[in-house]
Amino acid sequence: MRYSSFRLVVGSILLSAFAYAQGILVLATRGDVQVEQAGGWTKATAGMKLSEQQKIRVGQDAYVALVFPGNKAREIRQAGTYTPTQLLSQRTSSDDNAYASKYTGYVLNQAVASGAGRASGKTLGAVTRSTMAPTPRTPVQSAFFADRIVFNWDRVPGSEGYIVQILDESGQIFLTREVPAEQTSVEFSLENKVKPGTCYYWRVSTRRHPTLHSTNACFRVLPSDQAAALKREEEALRRSLNPSSALDYVTLGAFYEQNGLYGYAWNAYNQASSIEAGADGYVALRDELSQRVVRSTVKE
Repeated sequence: MRYSSFRLVVGSILLSAFAYAQGILVLATRGDVQVEQAGGWTKATAGMKLSEQQKIRVGQDAYVALVFPGNKAREIRQAGTYTPTQLLSQRTSSDDNAYASKYTGYVLNQAVASGAGRASGKTLGAVTRSTMAPTPRTPVQSAFFADRIVFNWDRVPGSEGYIVQILDESGQIFLTREVPAEQTSVEFSLENKVKPGTCYYWRVSTRRHPTLHSTNACFRVLPSDQAAALKREEEALRRSLNPSSALDYVTLGAFYEQNGLYGYAWNAYNQASSIEAGADGYVALRDELSQRVVRSTVKE
């Protein structure tokens, strides 16, 4: 039996998550995935805790990501019935990936804190809203590299396109860009145009109703020395990851989230959700990001 795309997911801070999990944690599922219970089988859901004795059955075209004690995880796309011992016996080079070890335990903690396993009730990608003002997806207080600022929002029916505005610290508009109706994100380079650490704002409206814009949302750019250090780590992390693996994008999202790069984190979690379309745990990581940011801000 061939196991497809087993990847490392857990880092050193995973231990606190497993103090909660007390065993194997189901991080994400899609399709027909079941676990053995006394007297039969039951549907697996993200956030479910499993013992080492329970078998996992994966149906055709289904997917599951499992996190184990001992800083290891596996994602399975191949139909079959598995035991935890079988899965862990298939060692991969990713098991020793220092970058994945450093960050993905963090996001597992966030998955537990977000209530992984609850149905989000939201669809993948850019959600269609009935309101006339777009709803931003990029969390407030996001930090960015000055040369790569990315904003996302939900699609609005009949928008006729979107107008994105950037405001300075006093609330004055200093940059405006229009994008077509099929686009729900935009990227700017603000190198040498903004001061690091200062709270700037962005908002978005539709071309159909240009005065009905979203609430002004604060964002900042990183100082050049901090940005350079994080870019080096980002590049090293990307080199070590498989771009076709949803778990790898979760790892990347964890790196961004832990470093306050929330806009990039949303994109990474959204990419994981797109790779494994409908995987409930990844949807929860993406859709609960803004709430996690608010909670972390309140704690500070």
